[in-house]
Amino acid sequence: MRRWVLGGVLCGVALVAAGPAAGQDDLDERVGKAEAAAKANAASAQGRQWKERHSATAGRLMIPVLNRCLPDPPGDIPTVFAVFVRLSAKGRASEVVTELDAQLGTCMTEAARAVSFPEVPRDDYWIQVNMAAPL
Repeated sequence: MRRWVLGGVLCGVALVAAGPAAGQDDLDERVGKAEAAAKANAASAQGRQWKERHSATAGRLMIPVLNRCLPDPPGDIPTVFAVFVRLSAKGRASEVVTELDAQLGTCMTEAARAVSFPEVPRDDYWIQVNMAAPL
């Protein structure tokens, strides 16, 4: 009986210890896919045109989204990072991912759903927005 309890505790500790690494792997994969899609979209003729016209607007729209999700109080030194936003053709955000933190991406996804971005060429269109914030 004691072996089973000890084995269960050790197994539980191993799963807890592996949890963040597994979660980080998933986040890294999601960020990698989003980044690749955003780069491919930006490289297309339509994507270059959209980026020229709307990238500054997208950046301005993401500032209040980020501010809603920053920790209180934020750090002192700004961190430069990219966020990747998946938009519908009508400019509605359905997902935001960032390599910094999965929770930050989740919070930003919820906050960005209320924002109307400029329309994009098609559904499931990823854009990259470069941000800087004291985290």
